[in-house]
Amino acid sequence: MSLAIDHVDMRVAALGAVERFYDAFAERLGLTEKRYSKVGFGGSSWEEGSPDDYNAVEYYAPREPGRARLFFGVIEEVDAQPAKSRVAFTVAEEQLEEWARVLPGMGAREIELGDPSYPAVFFTDPLGTRLEVCARRPAP
Repeated sequence: MSLAIDHVDMRVAALGAVERFYDAFAERLGLTEKRYSKVGFGGSSWEEGSPDDYNAVEYYAPREPGRARLFFGVIEEVDAQPAKSRVAFTVAEEQLEEWARVLPGMGAREIELGDPSYPAVFFTDPLGTRLEVCARRPAP
């Protein structure tokens, strides 16, 4: 049996305050497909929505055929607090410096570079959710 994480749903207090950030972030990751949804109480009922009637970006996903269906979503939940855990996205190591340069223009805050033993860029979204882009190296 193979085990994998299917997707991540991030909860935010105000979707409007972070949607432009996540649009730019997802596009830079190559996740160019976006779908809006309405989410019921507790996130239990999903219903496809339109940009005029939604409280969630159900997913940002790759559009290319044959690419893995890994994706993430952003859901507005008024009482949501920034996540204490960190959500990590893998990128090529040679892209890390470019990520560090463009993140401020996207609205990221608290940007820090990892050290040589863990090549990464750590940052928070506009509402304080902790994220990182990292480069995984093969184990020795």
